[in-house]
Amino acid sequence: MRRRHFCGGSLIAPQFLMTAAHCLSELNPSQVTVVLGAHSLRSNEGSRQTFRITQVFENGFNPQTLENDILILRLDRAATLNSRVNVVQLPRVNDTVPAGTQCVTSGWGRLGTQARVPDLLQELNVTVTNRDLCRPNNICTGVFMRQAGICFGDSGGPLVCNGQIQGISSFIIQRCGSGVAPDFFARVALFRNFIDSAINR
Repeated sequence: MRRRHFCGGSLIAPQFLMTAAHCLSELNPSQVTVVLGAHSLRSNEGSRQTFRITQVFENGFNPQTLENDILILRLDRAATLNSRVNVVQLPRVNDTVPAGTQCVTSGWGRLGTQARVPDLLQELNVTVTNRDLCRPNNICTGVFMRQAGICFGDSGGPLVCNGQIQGISSFIIQRCGSGVAPDFFARVALFRNFIDSAINR
């Protein structure tokens, strides 16, 4: 398998990672390596921890509509938590994020529809929007002052609002950072019971 970055994820418990279901829809999980604690894709940082996936919990993902775009991955051992690797805080069940909320998303996705993949982890400040296209099981965001947004390779990564992970980077329409269409994240608060049952199983 070509060893390259293709999706992001978030550590939700020392041995469990949350990502987008479409990330692994055509891959064999046993051939995927999970890397935590990286900042650069090229340099072999001492902070890196690598894992295999031993179990996958899915929740009725629909590849046509991209509904339920969430997967929980059980790692082969617990991560060592430190200043570079930590667990995200989950929202409460059915928590809502009002339009206008300022959030942060991050990833190694392309810097534009046709652009290159960056070497260093990118962070982007985004604003929650409830534009017409947004659906109840998604949180939509935009950067409408300039053309910026999630892009190919950012899928599965976090949308963090007020210190909690409220979204999983899911899909875009049109092109990356169009400045017109919002970006779509799976709404984590709707899956809180599923997440808890996967971790506690």
